[in-house]
Amino acid sequence: METDKSQDELIEMLSDQLAEQFISNLDIMNRIVLMTEKFYDGSHSRFLTEKCEKIGTELGLKDESLTELRIAASLHDLGKVGFSDTLLFKNANEMDLSEFKLYSKHPEIAATILSPNPHYKEISKMILHHHEKLDGTGFPFHFTSDKIHYGAKIISVVNIYHNALFKRKTITSKNKQSIPTTNTVTFLESTKETFNSVMNFLYSKRGTQFEKKVVEALVEIETAERRALGEKTILRLPVNRLEPGMRIAEDYYNGVGMLIAARGETLNSKSISALIRFVENGELPMKVLVID
Repeated sequence: METDKSQDELIEMLSDQLAEQFISNLDIMNRIVLMTEKFYDGSHSRFLTEKCEKIGTELGLKDESLTELRIAASLHDLGKVGFSDTLLFKNANEMDLSEFKLYSKHPEIAATILSPNPHYKEISKMILHHHEKLDGTGFPFHFTSDKIHYGAKIISVVNIYHNALFKRKTITSKNKQSIPTTNTVTFLESTKETFNSVMNFLYSKRGTQFEKKVVEALVEIETAERRALGEKTILRLPVNRLEPGMRIAEDYYNGVGMLIAARGETLNSKSISALIRFVENGELPMKVLVID
């Protein structure tokens, strides 16, 4: 009896260790991806993780499928590691032929990096397909609708939306404050034209290039969030007064230039605790800008 109990305890301990190792490896890869995001306001991968999860939930994805979608969204640009700043700064339509040829390999590079671990099979497939389009005009394989992983169809739409609104048009200092006002009106007004343009584009291509239900879910979610944002204000608060549900209003970096708190990120108890530790270590100011 004691032997059976010891074996059960050993199995449970090993399972816990494997889970911790998986989470640790995932955190390492997330940190690597963040190094490719220097030309965004906020974190591109964190934004996609949050929005893809919302859309996936809205469309009925559950448990394991939703978790795999979150991970794929957070790692979708893993294959860009090692790309030059010149390439990372450009949008695909600004690249010359040789640049685009290299850029178009990043889904395959990411899938290759993840391939040794069988637990990443579905995640790798989503990443591999996230630039494919329903009509076969995407890359790298020119797959059509039925061959594209459903999770990739979600990542694709959110990826285009975030690139349009939050990829910088000019190179600025990474520590420059993103929102220099004490309210959200300026942000909404300054992004209104781009927001309408990208939403009109996605809506016009729904059912031909992009999954119709995904586009409609994104439009509904983002329209509601922008409407709610107009009723909020930006405050500079001590980290020990932050509350779950508040959103970070500007990007914060540590001493080596790594993004530790991203504009637009929704706070929870875990992330607040992390911010407090960063303050205690002198890597973050005592007060931060948040949207309340």
